[in-house]
Amino acid sequence: MKRTLIAILAATVAVSSALALSGCGGSSGSKSESKASDTSLSASSKAESTKEEDKAVISEEDVVFNHNGVSIKLNTPMEDVIGELGEVEPKSEKSCHGEGEDKTYTYEGFNVYTYPLDGKDMILQVAVTDAGIATSKGIEVGSSVDDVTAAYGSEFKKVGVYYSYSAGEGKTLRFRIKDNAVTQIDYYYNV
Repeated sequence: MKRTLIAILAATVAVSSALALSGCGGSSGSKSESKASDTSLSASSKAESTKEEDKAVISEEDVVFNHNGVSIKLNTPMEDVIGELGEVEPKSEKSCHGEGEDKTYTYEGFNVYTYPLDGKDMILQVAVTDAGIATSKGIEVGSSVDDVTAAYGSEFKKVGVYYSYSAGEGKTLRFRIKDNAVTQIDYYYNV
């Protein structure tokens, strides 16, 4: 009986892990790789989130993505900025965050991910994948970990391959690190 229960629990954990890692249709590839990892990160972040972990260590301005004079704020309608960014055909998939569709808008060097809320596409994440697009403090893909901590401090939370800085209210600025260098920058809202 005990072995059967352990086997059932192990199978349940394996299936749950596989589902969490597969995300809601997240696919592989360099530009969309972050979507799949963010889906599992989002699930684990929600499960582990406490008020202490969401304590702001960076400012609200640090989680506003600015590109070519366009400011993109997390958890605001995509319709507010799409005219300025340029019309692109988004890739849609069943939402992980409620009824409707999550959408991915792909631009040169970055992607904008949205989730549905009250009939609007709300900005969930901006993922910067190319060098040359810097944060407000000058960090870009290719910057070193020392550059990141010099700009944003040492009060980051290490989550997998990310150095994550909280701005409070579920908003974070995350730096994906590989070989001591930034490989992606995520402005992220934890729904």
